[in-house]
Amino acid sequence: MKIPSKVLACTLAMSAGSSYALIPTSTIRPSLTPLRQSGRPTFSNVQRRKQTHRPTFLQMSVMPQDKEKMNDAPFFAVEDTKEETVKSGRSSEIANELSSGKTLDDKGIVIDFASVKNTSSRAERALAEARKKYEARGTISSSSKGGGRLMGINDEVVAEVGYEIGYFINDFINEASGEDADTLVQNCGRYLRSKASMGTFPQSSNWSQGKGEDFSPEEIARFDRLLARAYEESGIVTSAFAKTFYLGTQVLPESAMKAIWAVYVWCRRTDEIVDAPRPEARDPNAEMLTDLSEWEIRLERLFDRGEVVDVLDLPLLDCKVKYPKLPITPFSDMIRGMLMDIPGLGQDRYDTWDELHLYCYRVAGTVGLMSMPVFGCAPGYTDDTAK
Repeated sequence: MKIPSKVLACTLAMSAGSSYALIPTSTIRPSLTPLRQSGRPTFSNVQRRKQTHRPTFLQMSVMPQDKEKMNDAPFFAVEDTKEETVKSGRSSEIANELSSGKTLDDKGIVIDFASVKNTSSRAERALAEARKKYEARGTISSSSKGGGRLMGINDEVVAEVGYEIGYFINDFINEASGEDADTLVQNCGRYLRSKASMGTFPQSSNWSQGKGEDFSPEEIARFDRLLARAYEESGIVTSAFAKTFYLGTQVLPESAMKAIWAVYVWCRRTDEIVDAPRPEARDPNAEMLTDLSEWEIRLERLFDRGEVVDVLDLPLLDCKVKYPKLPITPFSDMIRGMLMDIPGLGQDRYDTWDELHLYCYRVAGTVGLMSMPVFGCAPGYTDDTAK
């Protein structure tokens, strides 16, 4: 599974006694060259090239498979064999999650899986244990492991974008005052929180009326420039990994366009935390679960208190300030979707459409729910109708 907000090629063929498997689909990705127009990054298609660091994406293709012809090979290796499929053992766990869904229509066709969580499942137990160990360690740091990079930014992301992500903050630091990057991020976060309406951050203890009275005009101007640069970098990351998605954002009003970039970058970083190789880790899965636990704690603190950790958190905080109805639920649910991909914790075979439905909601439907407060609903429609 790659970045959930990427449009996936889905073909559904259903027949009696069918099972479903994910198979790889080759894809050619265009190389884009950044240009500048009207203060926003734009891109032109100049060539097509074959990727060297990531040769294929796994796109979702749901193919009917006779159970007698499926084996215990990896989920992407569909072979013609008569061996019986050995499933991941998560069938009973996913059945419990499916039974917790809420019917949204009279016919029982549309199911809402928001916040569905089986706390006794292997995935939830593993994440909870990693969270407990992480919280016992102490405070959250602004950098992940490896060269001071931001969490969710790794060699692959840097190679795709072409430079180190987030390092632009050094251009805004007031070194004469002894300021460092963390102090600047926290001050900018405080400024953004001061602009929020009451109730946006229910656990915030330092909410103030949104007039920026605690900041000088010079500070406000600097914070606004830093935020604009963070949004710009979010757009560049979006364009590098989701080119058609990025082009679609170009037709949006500027505020909505930037908000969608912020949402995408959070999704991108989440995906990289789960999927990125960890060659130097003694226990890659344990390290990944610890990082994912930290990432979820960061998410909760941003939505509950308006807290930020690094410079790329600022656009998402600003998005929450501008769109107070932006819910945390789809973000948390996407993390559960990521867990469904982890060998030993997730499920690599889907016997029914309902099982696949849950996975699709978590890794793709959630992006629609993240975007809905930004796009809004057409006249005469409510959020529940759109959902």
